[in-house]
Amino acid sequence: MSNYKRNISIFIYALVLISCSSTNNQNESLIDGYIEELIDEDKDHYRVVYEGSDWINKSDAEAQKVLDYSLFRSAELSLENDFRFFVILSNDSETRELIKDEPACNQENQEEINKKRCLRYKSIGDLTSAFLEYPLEVEPETNIIRKGVYEGKALFSSIEVYRVIARRYNMDRSGYRFQEQSSVPDHMSASDPSSQSHVRDIPAKITN
Repeated sequence: MSNYKRNISIFIYALVLISCSSTNNQNESLIDGYIEELIDEDKDHYRVVYEGSDWINKSDAEAQKVLDYSLFRSAELSLENDFRFFVILSNDSETRELIKDEPACNQENQEEINKKRCLRYKSIGDLTSAFLEYPLEVEPETNIIRKGVYEGKALFSSIEVYRVIARRYNMDRSGYRFQEQSSVPDHMSASDPSSQSHVRDIPAKITN
């Protein structure tokens, strides 16, 4: 498993879907080019996929960007549905090798293909998330959920993910729709360290 797939840190951070939804929200997003799928309506589980461009060489920066954009849309989608937190259930992101569709590249013997001319790489961010209204108990000084159905998964503050990634990629700040929201629920004191440990902005690692 590659490093970029194992790690989704913000501060240093030819798929086909059988069914997809929510094209109306796409016009409101700060990004485009993503696909989202409602996996389980009762449990508020969503899948978000963002495909990068084709590159001649493998690009760690591009792989990181598509992961960030998938994470960004997950946060954005949770906020659109009035959830302040989300948990990454699975990370199926990858970089694929593609062969250009042209006569010189369509040879049965792969060894005879001019790879510099024909081979391309595409990075795909693919995250499945559960949206939460309130945070869950986490391990001290981490975002890792301590117990329950999401034990071992990383807890995200949706608004902080939204803000940090938007800043990182210089997205149009005037498009912020959620800037008045707080990452700390109203019934929790922002000065309470035990509360703050539940809402650390971004975990350094996703556990699949």
